[in-house]
Amino acid sequence: MNKVLVAIMLFGVLMAGFYGYQWWDGTKAAEKVPMEETEDWSKPDNKSVSKEAGKPSSTINNVETQITQKSKSPDPVTMSEEISKYEKGENVGRVVIPSIEMGYDTFWGADPEVLKQGVGMYVSEWTTTPEEKRHTVLSGHRETVFTELGDVKKDDSIFVEYDGKRYEYKVEKMWVTDADDRSVIVEKDEATLTLSTCYPLDFIGDAPDRYIIQSKLINVNDIVE
Repeated sequence: MNKVLVAIMLFGVLMAGFYGYQWWDGTKAAEKVPMEETEDWSKPDNKSVSKEAGKPSSTINNVETQITQKSKSPDPVTMSEEISKYEKGENVGRVVIPSIEMGYDTFWGADPEVLKQGVGMYVSEWTTTPEEKRHTVLSGHRETVFTELGDVKKDDSIFVEYDGKRYEYKVEKMWVTDADDRSVIVEKDEATLTLSTCYPLDFIGDAPDRYIIQSKLINVNDIVE
């Protein structure tokens, strides 16, 4: 067999193995969380942060899929150099979504290298950690961690475990926007959680859009081991 052809085949096998390992390594950040583990997390006597009325549930099929027009927005968000509480890529907590029985390790930062590890937490002049009760933004790849994000519905709870506290958010809305639209990453005065992943969720290759889930904080509790 031609040596060049053999070399090309070997290179292809090595590349497939490399990307396969990266995919497998990223999936380790996602774990099944049984409903039994989370059923007591939303007790009525928890400290309430917001008492907004519930809204009817809807699935991803009812999500408004009209792509929002790209708006003028800040440069893509990167980790602020002034925020040094953790090292970039350090495990800082966990996101748990009881309705789909999934939990995800969360890491400091949201650049491509960090997102290979699991869910990344944006930290910037426009976003904050959960304890600051403003705008917390978490991103993750649909192929490795957020594979079931399309099953999350309005009124579902999303818990973020961070620095010894468990923050409960209620899902308010979901929408699809252009991949280059950074207008969702803005400063907010109200405690808000935004989850972001690529869309369509079953797309092969670089997806053209982003799927956004936005939630409001309703409870904060100490994590009791």
